Amino acid sequence: MTESSTAAGAAPAQMPPFESLLKSRAVEDPVNLWFNRPMAYLFVRLVYRTRITPNQITFMAMVVGVATFPLFLIGTPEAMLAAGILLWTSAILDGADGILARAKRLHSDIGRALDGLVDTVVVGFSATGAFYHLWANDPDPMWFLWMGIAAVTAFFQAWLYDFYKESYMKMTDPSWDGVPERIEDIERWWAETKASNKPWYVKWATKSYLDLVSNQAKWVAFFTPAATRRHKTFRVTEESCAIYRRRHRWLIQLWSLISLAPHAYLFSIAAMFDALPYYIFFRVVPANALMLVLLVWQRIASRRTLADLERAGLAPEPWTPPAAAAA
Repeated sequence: MTESSTAAGAAPAQMPPFESLLKSRAVEDPVNLWFNRPMAYLFVRLVYRTRITPNQITFMAMVVGVATFPLFLIGTPEAMLAAGILLWTSAILDGADGILARAKRLHSDIGRALDGLVDTVVVGFSATGAFYHLWANDPDPMWFLWMGIAAVTAFFQAWLYDFYKESYMKMTDPSWDGVPERIEDIERWWAETKASNKPWYVKWATKSYLDLVSNQAKWVAFFTPAATRRHKTFRVTEESCAIYRRRHRWLIQLWSLISLAPHAYLFSIAAMFDALPYYIFFRVVPANALMLVLLVWQRIASRRTLADLERAGLAPEPWTPPAAAAA
């Protein structure tokens, strides 16, 4: 891995069609698919012929998202409306960087790391501002509990969705080579980046990405051990893709309902109407109830998928890290 951007081929002279730039319709929630992504595509069309890069759009999304913080502190109806609009705009820009990267056929190993870091920064600033606004209007100590539960579980749900989304996109892609991203590779990337003269934000993003992937692996191994992919190499065929798709198609659609995208637009709507307590209730009760159901379903689906693959002679092969094999 490197943090440099490299061309995977000459960028098309004309902006590619919308459908060709989607990762997968199956992993998107309806609002993100039918509103956020089209809006992001329109924005990318405007900047396609400029020198704006995907990473610059990522930083643009961060600036717009962080700008909600002072608006939440002001707390007037007009400020809350503006905060909601900016937060939703940030979410749209957050999807535009990937669309531009795919449209121009650019590859950036640091891109996903920066994207995850920016998401954390935006959520941190906007959630802190929202908490202040709630506390200023109703200084009840219970807000510490409810906001804490909402914040922690929102991050947790986004982590899990991201892992299962990546699994779904890889396992249903017949062209995938069957080799998942290894934590050991990210650790080497981090060691190289740490020892280099790269900008501080590159080092911060790389370390944050390593922490994200490591935490994902630990929690997935705890809740759904059959879904882990770190120490496996998969045999990918049309049949294996069909097996995975059959077991996970509806499951991943439901996971998308508690991903980062619904968090952004529901939070935005609640801010616009100064109705943040309703959003907190959604995160604490319905969203967490759905997560518990999905974790049980995911555990069953992952176990049955492995059984189906084994019966088809397509069971994944175990992989041992080189250091462990040498020991």
